Amino acid sequence: MRHASAALAAIAVLAPLSAVPLPAQEETSHYRTAISAVGGLSVGSSRFGLREGRGGFGGFGDHERSGFAVGGGLAHDLSSRLTLEAGGLYVDRGSSAWSADAGLRVNLEPSGRSLVPYFAVSGGAYGERSETLVGKLGAGDGSRETGNHRQRGESGRNVMPTFRPGAGAASRTADVVSITSSRRTSGMMTLGGGVQFAAGEHVFVRPDARAQVVFGDTRVLGLFTLNFGYRF
Repeated sequence: MRHASAALAAIAVLAPLSAVPLPAQEETSHYRTAISAVGGLSVGSSRFGLREGRGGFGGFGDHERSGFAVGGGLAHDLSSRLTLEAGGLYVDRGSSAWSADAGLRVNLEPSGRSLVPYFAVSGGAYGERSETLVGKLGAGDGSRETGNHRQRGESGRNVMPTFRPGAGAASRTADVVSITSSRRTSGMMTLGGGVQFAAGEHVFVRPDARAQVVFGDTRVLGLFTLNFGYRF
């Protein structure tokens, strides 16, 4: 009789607890797939070099590039803490660039909450069109043929530094003789994060900041975007 009374008491205590859902179950979103439109800004620097076939000199410098970025993305919650995402962007950096990547977002709060900060990592490809300007460097001792790898949108004349042993830097002007265009695609990795704000049951806004590491010439570009999405 005492065992039966103890069993009834245990059931009376556990029954209310079993009726309460787990926190993770409460906070996991019912809508696990999302599409989004993306707009923002891409910033960074590009490195160019100047080489001469004979007589040997070299000048190097960095010039800043920035432009808008537009595109879209698709995401799916693997769990309340892990989201698989993929996206593509057109980047107007004066060189008709684009990027495409896929990766994971680690949610620092369960995805069902109205405010979800996250850390993201992804891998993909970065492509751009570049132009090679072939010209002559003019100076008091004559002119020489040279080539300068530059991107579309710059003027045909540019002042460039030259360096000689035992002498300081001097300025020369390059007159463009011909322009050749080519496309290049490089591997890319992105690291960053952001915060997802729920603006309704289905709608969200997600500011995002990432560093795009472009391999090949090893550039690091900054990407700052605002995502407007719909969950279903």
